[in-house]
Amino acid sequence: MPSSTHRKVTRKELKQPDEFETLLDDIGAFFVENLQQILIASGIILALGAIVVSIYFYERHRDEAAGSNFYSALQQLRDNNYKAAATGFEALADAEPGRRIGRLARFYLASAYIGEDDLLKARDTLVQFVAEEHDPLYTNLALANLGVVYERMGDYRKAAGAYGQAASVPGPEQQRAELGVARVLAKAGDKAGAVAAYRGFLAAHPFAQQRSDALESLAKLGVQPEASAPAGSLPMIPATASAPGKH
Repeated sequence: MPSSTHRKVTRKELKQPDEFETLLDDIGAFFVENLQQILIASGIILALGAIVVSIYFYERHRDEAAGSNFYSALQQLRDNNYKAAATGFEALADAEPGRRIGRLARFYLASAYIGEDDLLKARDTLVQFVAEEHDPLYTNLALANLGVVYERMGDYRKAAGAYGQAASVPGPEQQRAELGVARVLAKAGDKAGAVAAYRGFLAAHPFAQQRSDALESLAKLGVQPEASAPAGSLPMIPATASAPGKH
């Protein structure tokens, strides 16, 4: 008869603790001994979480408020209510100088100043905007507007410099800026420079809508539209006129 494989468990072995129970006891002891530190750490984590959530909702509210104020001022500008638009854009630019919407507010603030015919404020605002802006599209627009401001102020050399810079930056005002260079050079009495600029424009843009304007301007200057200047060329602008930030 085969012998039994069952082993009798001794009383000593029965008294030995189970490994799982021992682990639970160790964990429990750890929590008891370190309860204060655990509670403090948990409190810190909860506090940080509350701060993060609060910042998120604050920034979201701030974005919504800034956007609402921006579009309200923009509507005032579209309605030609320049004073109200300037007030709104100025407040937004001052409140949000480090945010994109605050910098764009400064660009439109300059447009409101131009509408009010406050050319000095418009000039200073545009100069500040150009110094801080990195988007070629808005830089192109701002430089073209700066050329308009200088032209209206009668400072044709600085106007030519601003228009020249606008013409060199990709954007919607490039072609008009090229014509702006020619126009203000003519106003400044630089007939040769104006003729070269107009002819350069005609050579560079054979299908531009503004060709008729360039041809008419050349006719007023008493010259023919031969494209004697290389395609895309512009007359040299004096260094003092090419830095709109200096006034």
